[in-house]
Amino acid sequence: MSQLPIIGPIFFDHDVLVYVAYLLVPISLYVLYRTTFGLKVRAVGQNPEAADSLGVRVNAVRYATVILGSALAGLAGASLSVGLLNIFQENMTNGLGFIAVALVYFGGWRPVGVLLGALLFSTVSAFQLWMQVLGVPIPSDLAVMLPYVLTIIVLAVGVKQIRQPAALTKPYERGE
Repeated sequence: MSQLPIIGPIFFDHDVLVYVAYLLVPISLYVLYRTTFGLKVRAVGQNPEAADSLGVRVNAVRYATVILGSALAGLAGASLSVGLLNIFQENMTNGLGFIAVALVYFGGWRPVGVLLGALLFSTVSAFQLWMQVLGVPIPSDLAVMLPYVLTIIVLAVGVKQIRQPAALTKPYERGE
């Protein structure tokens, strides 16, 4: 299938972890909005006191989500070092962790929004590479900054309308 003109390389010439990442979007949608665990995650993020009063173990849900997120971040790192580059090098992510956090804000805390933000960031990142390859007369340092500047602009303009979970970054002690 990767030999098909135009469409083949776009859709069928990737590492298996790329397809896993795309598959994780509907899986995470299903888990967050159709399962008891997803309801608990959303309840703990929005109002941990109410979730606790209904018998949800708030700290257990928070630990589970941190562990799951860390595992997915590790999978992303493995995808970058093993799947795409076949090497490991210090500082190979170069600030992409900031972009990942920014994508969650940009996506409005929803999996499809995060996917669309990631596609936008990667398109701008590829565009800056093409600008350098085609010899567009701008400094290469400025071209490399383009995706990060776009991310900062999107966050500065768009975050005001996005509602983050109310209990985000707030510690919870049972009985308070």
